[in-house]
Amino acid sequence: MNQTLINSLGSIKRKIVNFSRSQKFYLILAAMAIVVILPPFLSNYVVSEVLTPMLIFAIYASSWNLLASSGQGSLGHAAFLGIGGFVSALIAIKLGIPPIIALFLGSLLSSAIGFLIGLTCVRLKAWFLAMVTFGFSVIIVTIFSELDDFTGAIMGFPTPLIVDRGLPFYYMSFAFAAISILAMYLVMKSKIGLAFKAIHQNELEAKMVGINTGKYRLIAFVISTFFAGLAGGLFAQSIRYIHVSVFDPYYSFLPLMMCVIGGLGTIEGPIIGSAIIVTIDSYLPRIDDALHGLVGSIFPAVSNVGPPLRTLGLGLFLLVIVIFAPKGVTPLIKKTYNYLRNSLKEEKSK
Repeated sequence: MNQTLINSLGSIKRKIVNFSRSQKFYLILAAMAIVVILPPFLSNYVVSEVLTPMLIFAIYASSWNLLASSGQGSLGHAAFLGIGGFVSALIAIKLGIPPIIALFLGSLLSSAIGFLIGLTCVRLKAWFLAMVTFGFSVIIVTIFSELDDFTGAIMGFPTPLIVDRGLPFYYMSFAFAAISILAMYLVMKSKIGLAFKAIHQNELEAKMVGINTGKYRLIAFVISTFFAGLAGGLFAQSIRYIHVSVFDPYYSFLPLMMCVIGGLGTIEGPIIGSAIIVTIDSYLPRIDDALHGLVGSIFPAVSNVGPPLRTLGLGLFLLVIVIFAPKGVTPLIKKTYNYLRNSLKEEKSK
């Protein structure tokens, strides 16, 4: 047993050393340096309403991506986002527990409920499981609404903060995002992650080589729902208010869209997808009124009531990605980077 543990630790150490010597490691360091140094020079709106949500939803999308890596799909992930947000806020308010501790307690309860859901659903096929999770998200909305005297879900309530919004909250969110995504990366690169991949590629063959598919699917579900709950607690604090709308189906489809746009099954895909979608959601509302006015002047019968036009833009963007870049933006970025790098090498060799 001890020798097995030593061998596992040695394998992890070798992987870390090899990764630290790779070019990808230096690119990640450069990107992290930018996101640490740049925010003080940006407006408070950009820091609080754009960059901070990017980090939080990167955790949320990565949690969904980890679940998908084990061959499972969820269309009800907003349930765990909302549970993490509501429970962490309610514990902090009603029990007087420090918000930082309440944040982890909310995440743990989210993963505990994920464990119970997983126990009954891990043997279901991907999209049957997706429908069950969607049904669960509808049930959880009803429960929180019916218990409004305790949860305050219908009217909502202000959430206690760990640190002040703005730069302090941004840097705290950055720390949580970096640690969370690193943890999920290590899981996906470990023997557990290899089992996830085997199940995703061919469940029958995975069973034939001795992989307990139910066990590993349950592990994926628990890890995924923990980080979804963590993202929910941070999200509730970032908007300073928690409301039953956090269970909206939009938030269940959001991580799916982020992963598809960024690159499903990759570590960087959910991060890139989060950056793209949050940017669209943050800036396009500013031109919604102008667009409605323009469309209304040309087509008077068009109503100003209904979803914002940015929803149309996001839908069209997703459609273009699925048709022309089914593997997401990440492979395109890698190809562009490799092309530029090879071009520079050729220029230097001349």
